[in-house]
Amino acid sequence: MQIKKLSLITLCSLLLSSAGSIFALEVVGDSFDAEFKITSWHATNDDSTITSEGIVGEGFGKVYLTHNFRSRSGDNNQGDFDGQVRSINNDGVMVSATLQGIWKREGKIVNMYTLDTFSDGGMIYAEGKVDLVEGTLKFKAHQF
Repeated sequence: MQIKKLSLITLCSLLLSSAGSIFALEVVGDSFDAEFKITSWHATNDDSTITSEGIVGEGFGKVYLTHNFRSRSGDNNQGDFDGQVRSINNDGVMVSATLQGIWKREGKIVNMYTLDTFSDGGMIYAEGKVDLVEGTLKFKAHQF
């Protein structure tokens, strides 16, 4: 258990480093693409909540996401987020998940790095891009 905690702390430390270090991180293994369309965006002075939906293969089916983005240290170009997922496939199997990660905005693109825990015991690490002009979220997800 200590090793897993250390590995997670190490991963998070790498992700919180400078952009050059972030791109030096390479996740290997099986992955799948997940694409979503933003359905709403609610903003306050301190945070933004984006909801989105899409069809995802790998048995997930229709997926609904809510991300709550927060700025940190007075910098409106980066911070952390949490959120929720609900998915339902054609067999009627519903799975929920908690989302947590970090983000950094570069122009119209928000880069996201997320570790997600699912109600069926699964876990996913994903790297994604939110295009704020196009209204899309695109992730490369690694299931473990």
